[in-house]
Amino acid sequence: MGFGIRDSLQVIGNIQYSAVQKNDVIALKSKHVTKKEQNELDKIFKEKDITQTNAVQYQQLTKHLNQSGSTENIMMIAPKSATNFRKSINLRERQSKKKLALPNDGVIISEKLATLLNVKKGSTISLKNSAGKTYHFKVKGICEMYLGHYIFMNQTEYTRATGQKYTANAYLITMRNHQPQEVNRISQKLVKTAAIETVVSNSSNRKIWGSYTGSLNEVIFILILISGMLAVVVIYNLTDINVAKRIRELSAIKVLCFYDNEATMYIYRETIILSALGIIVGFGFGWWLHHFIITSLPPDAAMFDPNMYPLNFVFSALIPAIITAALAIVVHHKTKKINMLDALSSIV
Repeated sequence: MGFGIRDSLQVIGNIQYSAVQKNDVIALKSKHVTKKEQNELDKIFKEKDITQTNAVQYQQLTKHLNQSGSTENIMMIAPKSATNFRKSINLRERQSKKKLALPNDGVIISEKLATLLNVKKGSTISLKNSAGKTYHFKVKGICEMYLGHYIFMNQTEYTRATGQKYTANAYLITMRNHQPQEVNRISQKLVKTAAIETVVSNSSNRKIWGSYTGSLNEVIFILILISGMLAVVVIYNLTDINVAKRIRELSAIKVLCFYDNEATMYIYRETIILSALGIIVGFGFGWWLHHFIITSLPPDAAMFDPNMYPLNFVFSALIPAIITAALAIVVHHKTKKINMLDALSSIV
């Protein structure tokens, strides 16, 4: 469970801002832009530090959730060019990694939003804009997205659903250097043109998420350390009790000229079998506990990776296996020092 939570949190930061959401900045245009300001803006877009720019229609919609009583903010994005849009935001299914194309008769929504609204492909959802007007959308696809709620559509669907003529009011900007200082430098240049009203940066989200997962690693390490210490105490105490209770049997087989290794395995074979059974049962219970925490812990605007990776099971099995093997050495030295005469002459 501990290894699974660590990977579920660490992986989503890399996937969200590298494989899915590749843009560094969302720049919202001013309502009235002069030709001079637009030329200045176009000049910045041609700089070598900016690798990709996509014009989009960007709005913030809302949805009131009756079950929780909260109101969720949903970012609506409709690109001007669907061809280059994938270079900014890679729409794909989480499990199959299948690429998703923007349909003409529906929308694609983020997975966490679909979970909150309890909808699937073919369902119809209703969202409100800032003026309180309700839009109805048919869900044609559910995409991988871990942070925030999103709804994506093409120009045709935007015009049909909103009844408005399509116009681009924002830009998705991807930079060559993703460092916060470089993103801030370009953001300041954009705002100074007066053609850009607001800049939303993903670099701050990356930094916040990195610090969050970094602090969580310490908690997970302590959890795993305590679990390992518990395994040492339990296995050692159970084996020690087993040796103490069966001291006469051990002495008898040693008198019968059993080797020291055979005498140790006479007692420790049970511990090995129980440890193996514990690892197998732990796989099932740990997977269930990981799934429960990963689905219950995140806030409404975030989603953790629910997958368990093979290395989670490998490391989880290695720790108790190493502890069991190390304690076998301790038990072996203890059985070698048994005084057979005293043990056999003692009163049961």
